[in-house]
Amino acid sequence: MTAPSEVTVADTIRWLHDEGLVRLIGVGERSSAPVAAYTVAVATGEVSAYPSGGIGAAVQSFPADDLPYPNGTSRRLVVVGVTAQETVLVVDLSVAYTLAINASRPEPVARAWLMQLLLNPDNTVSTNSGGLAVSAGERCRQTFIPGGSATLFTVDDRRPPATTVTLNPVAESPDRLEVESDGSGELYIGSRFWQLRLVLTVDDGGWALLTEQLESAAESA
Repeated sequence: MTAPSEVTVADTIRWLHDEGLVRLIGVGERSSAPVAAYTVAVATGEVSAYPSGGIGAAVQSFPADDLPYPNGTSRRLVVVGVTAQETVLVVDLSVAYTLAINASRPEPVARAWLMQLLLNPDNTVSTNSGGLAVSAGERCRQTFIPGGSATLFTVDDRRPPATTVTLNPVAESPDRLEVESDGSGELYIGSRFWQLRLVLTVDDGGWALLTEQLESAAESA
């Protein structure tokens, strides 16, 4: 990462997608308990890992420069947003694999996650929503999902269990992202909680542009 005095939120997110997410995977692999979420402090680069619970559930913190060397893919990690403490929050959807998104319009949040998940070629997404599917190959397709009366999508990278993200489920989920009308939110995973000043979203225009690019690439291939 660049010098702390020069780092912005955009720089931090760019670094995460360049190499940081893959390096966080290395942290999770070395942890004695599955890591459900990570935060990266924008000003200092300090990384904190939050195990989902059980033995070794204490939060671990270390400098970004001490992260494992990037090797492999980002798997099912997604950048969720920016916390009130000015850290970038990342969730591992292979650990928190039954998350809900609650919002007056949850699709822009779901699309932000899908954009990130599709950067990993090992991920395939199935959804019962035409508003989330991409008509380009089989990597993000619309299909019938048994028992899926709510709008949802599943993510599979051949490392079970697959992830299910439900949009505005009828029953409250213990693992959930609550999004407010002003773009802020709250993320709950088990007994852990993060206050977000900004939840990442992709608007209709950005999604249309992305799907057009993916469909053009599929036609060319």
